[in-house]
Amino acid sequence: MTLSESQKRTAGQVLLVFGIWTFLAAFSSSQTAVWLLQRGQPFDWGDMLTARFADWYTCALFTPLFFWLARRYPIDKKSWRMTVPLFLVVTSVCVVVKYAVLIPIERVFGIYSGATLANQLARNFATEAMAFWAVIGIVHAIEFNRRYREREVAAADLRARLSEAQLEALRSQIHPHFLFNTLHSISTLMHRDVNAADTMLTRLSDLLRLTMQHRGQNEITLRDELALVGEYIEIMRVRFGDRLTVNHAIRPDALDALVPQFILQPLLENAFDHGIARTSGPGTIDIVARTTDGKLEISITDNGLHSKSAARPKKHGIGLANTRRRLEQLYGPGQSISLEKLPERGTRVVVSIPVHTSSQASSVESSVA
Repeated sequence: MTLSESQKRTAGQVLLVFGIWTFLAAFSSSQTAVWLLQRGQPFDWGDMLTARFADWYTCALFTPLFFWLARRYPIDKKSWRMTVPLFLVVTSVCVVVKYAVLIPIERVFGIYSGATLANQLARNFATEAMAFWAVIGIVHAIEFNRRYREREVAAADLRARLSEAQLEALRSQIHPHFLFNTLHSISTLMHRDVNAADTMLTRLSDLLRLTMQHRGQNEITLRDELALVGEYIEIMRVRFGDRLTVNHAIRPDALDALVPQFILQPLLENAFDHGIARTSGPGTIDIVARTTDGKLEISITDNGLHSKSAARPKKHGIGLANTRRRLEQLYGPGQSISLEKLPERGTRVVVSIPVHTSSQASSVESSVA
């Protein structure tokens, strides 16, 4: 018969409690033996060990009760006025019950045969009550620690769920933004080149189909991401014609690295709209990806014209703003994105994220913790 995880955990806790009480009984026995030896008093090891272990094990009988009470009626800031008197009553009853059980056991083994419940309580009540309160304090510490860990797990789960919701919201904003821009281009082409508009519409359909294949995934491999944006690039080829050139320089070791789904599309869209569209001559876009020092670095560079006096841009529209927030949500301080104008002409955006593959994907919960 195979034990469940909860049964194994319970069995482990029982063994731990038993081991602690056994250690205390053995420690108390050794202390008693040392005290008797120093006083030169003879003693019988069998009787002494029996007495000590019987004493401590009868205390151990109340451990499950104390755990139950600590969970059901914890002594905390809100309820201590009610629970402290309750525990006082319970410990008093436990002391009486403990000696009511211990005295017959001692008589069976011929130890302290003359002891009565009344004289044992008169001699040991306060000591036993303090011992029980020490156990109650330890039990409460264990329970408070357990509740703290449960709250930490719940908080981490809540943060992860919140991050997932935020990421989905950001991604949901990017898709319509891209779709509306593409449909606007198609509507413009319909008035001057129906065949080109039809080709663009077909490419858009293929791109949306690919996007649906990865629905619900925050991260996909760079290889799959390049396949997605490849369809987008083909749509842009219809728009810009032969004057558009897109170069790829992708290191083989970068292809299996995970990246946020649809992370490149808004970066390319920025290059097309703010770079190529403003250039009357040939337009070139370079896509470079490499891994270095544990980071995946992806850069997109266009050769569009710009004013040399223009300030270095921080954000451009919904696409790049949401890209920044998605990277922050997924990777925290382990990511970066920079956008700069090149000295003569063109703009480069560089994204850097931690390198990880499908077998070692980073979780959102850890990144936001």
